[in-house]
Amino acid sequence: MTEEEVDASQPDIMNIYDTATDVGLVCRVCGSLVASAGEYPRAHWDWHEASNGA
Repeated sequence: MTEEEVDASQPDIMNIYDTATDVGLVCRVCGSLVASAGEYPRAHWDWHEASNGA
């Protein structure tokens, strides 16, 4: 599998965040502040993707 194929199958989760803030990541979908450290951005994105997510 080429790198391009891997990239195509993996969504860029950072697209849902506004990173041009002084307070951290701001979700463009729901407005939540999300810590940029660790797995927090991915966990928040997963929440939106869940069937019961917003």
